Amino acid sequence: MDKKTLILNSAVTLFAQRGYHQTTIQDIADEAGIAKGGIYFYFKSKEELLLSVVSEYYDRLFNQTVDTANRYLHAPKEGLVQQVMNHFQDAGSHSNMIALFTRGQIDVNAEVRSVLLDMRGKFLVWFRDQVIAVYGPRIEPYAFDLAALLTSLVREYMSFILVNGAALPVRGLGEAIVARVDDAARGVIRSQEPPMLTTAFMKTVLPTLDIREGADASRQLSRAIDALVARIGAEVDADEDATTARQAADVMKEEAAKPKPRRVVLEGMLTLLERMGGDATAGKELEEARRLVATFES
Repeated sequence: MDKKTLILNSAVTLFAQRGYHQTTIQDIADEAGIAKGGIYFYFKSKEELLLSVVSEYYDRLFNQTVDTANRYLHAPKEGLVQQVMNHFQDAGSHSNMIALFTRGQIDVNAEVRSVLLDMRGKFLVWFRDQVIAVYGPRIEPYAFDLAALLTSLVREYMSFILVNGAALPVRGLGEAIVARVDDAARGVIRSQEPPMLTTAFMKTVLPTLDIREGADASRQLSRAIDALVARIGAEVDADEDATTARQAADVMKEEAAKPKPRRVVLEGMLTLLERMGGDATAGKELEEARRLVATFES
């Protein structure tokens, strides 16, 4: 473990046990087994150290969530279950970090509050896109409402586990939460009542985040194409073929990102990739790319 990580872990442990204000830089140095000056090499103050603790935790959790989704491109609903499970598994491994907030061990200053609000918005937009991936384009008007439902359920169950000591199965939690989102998705499609959290409204609430209507199919296709090209690159012998595959993938990504992608272009480039890859494309990567291309209008 590098020294910076050691300092961060020691700070989290003491902040959770004693409280932020009751913990000194010297305490953290003693816990880490280093000189006090070693902490100031990385962090100018205790406030900067706390900000780094919060930022690095949520950045890592978000990246884990994205990695989990990418492993389940061929099965987006199971991918959503796995992403929810990842939140609970991570909380179990980093209970001291969660305790900082659930047990009131710190007073959140303006900088930390800004990081928390930014990350909350980032996760909300991410799960909005995941909802669209699972339920299709017709759910898009309600996707923020459903993402808010999902993230709220995760937070409440997390509180039961960490604050009340409830023992709940992680797999069961993931399936139950996604099942409740299933119920809500069927309900809003059936009722056609107007959504509360419209895309236009959320753009005003989260102006710094990338919220695009119909954007998820493009992002999903981009990830699927990357996976397909990686497989082709690992199988073909000629560097020239691998370069051509990457160029075809770039054409597909650029086309998919347009306001009105031309499906004939996407299909043509995908056929080229299939021919180039041969047996290397006979797998779930190609099937997922085909499925996503088919969601674009002809």
